[in-house]
Amino acid sequence: MSETERNFFATYEDFEAHLMKLGLFHMDLAHSRIDAVLEEAELKRPDYPVVQVVGTNGKGSTSSFLSAFGQATGLTVGLYTSPHFVTPRERILINGEMLDEEEWCDVANDVMECGGKDLTYFELLTVMAVFLFSDYEVDLAIFEAGLGGKHDATTAIERDLVVYTPIGLDHVDVLGKTLEDITRDKAGAMRKNLPVITNVQPEEAMAVLKEEAQKVGATFLAAEGTVTLPQTDRFGLIGAHQKDNALLALAAFRQLVGIYGWEPADIMDWDDVKEIGVADAWIAGRFQHVPATDSLPELYLDGAHNEPAFSVLTAALQETGIKPAVVIFGCMGNKDIQTLVPMVEALTKGTILLPQFTDLERAEPAARLATHFSERAVVCESLQDALTRSKEIAGDNPVLLCGSLYLLAEFFALHPEFLQR
Repeated sequence: MSETERNFFATYEDFEAHLMKLGLFHMDLAHSRIDAVLEEAELKRPDYPVVQVVGTNGKGSTSSFLSAFGQATGLTVGLYTSPHFVTPRERILINGEMLDEEEWCDVANDVMECGGKDLTYFELLTVMAVFLFSDYEVDLAIFEAGLGGKHDATTAIERDLVVYTPIGLDHVDVLGKTLEDITRDKAGAMRKNLPVITNVQPEEAMAVLKEEAQKVGATFLAAEGTVTLPQTDRFGLIGAHQKDNALLALAAFRQLVGIYGWEPADIMDWDDVKEIGVADAWIAGRFQHVPATDSLPELYLDGAHNEPAFSVLTAALQETGIKPAVVIFGCMGNKDIQTLVPMVEALTKGTILLPQFTDLERAEPAARLATHFSERAVVCESLQDALTRSKEIAGDNPVLLCGSLYLLAEFFALHPEFLQR
């Protein structure tokens, strides 16, 4: 192989250009390509424990809690999540830290050398995570599934545990029209003798998960009653639903402790691990508080983009007593807008600002979105325009920005200083 072929990507910019060419939304529902690359690299069964987190809502939060519990124990933890806001490097973390561009370029070339040229966007990033976690000799790797479960790229990896977060109606055009259909797709991540664990679920989803586990011979576990959370107000992620996510993550972590015999590092005990873990879990855009600045109002950012997520966002606002004076909202054109609009209007008694997305064809145009709202909704030419207006309208009162992760991505592109804790 020539040096040119080996260095498929000479720079990180070359790698990003390749990702763009692959297309973020291109899917090819098969594991054959990713299987071939992992087998070539002898990583089909990674040389570290693997947890897969599957569900509709709470995947990122549960993954973050799991990572925090591992780090508090003294483990080196690899975390793979999606999507990203500004750079793909947000998706693969070692102990919560992004890796530099040179490392990304090197591992991308390694994947290409193992036959990765035909991988889709999500497959390529998934395989890169498998490679990087091996390079860093992690003690635990957490893979958040992307879409569904049966065909998801993360399901191609041999795993030690599958964690199911709450399942709801989302991506109905791909996964199925009913909750049962969607749950059955996500249950496709189960394997014989593979432990699966869940906590809070809609009744229909829980029934399907249990049925499918029995069908394939997976070991079904319930988190409730197996562990207790610490009595503390220091939760890194805010909202009553986050306690459910933390409980699920803690129960999953204790299952792994039982398998691998991990013990807390230094002089800590398990109570210390639990307290540090719940306090240190954090994700950008999950009910994230941004203090007021000269150019920004006091902001709360939340990636709620479907009915279940808006329900938990509403509960979080009620629990914390936060009353937004303004809501900045935007969504994709494939969302159930008729269902979301009344939920958005209920978040504030004040103004709703609808910014036009920047060069995003999938977004619902702000002017068309406004036709579904009451007269309280105002169309803005851009997110920057909405932020400027919201500060003028809200004064010292908080503003809520929600509705789409892509809207949050535009915010973080304008203010990358808030992308990390």
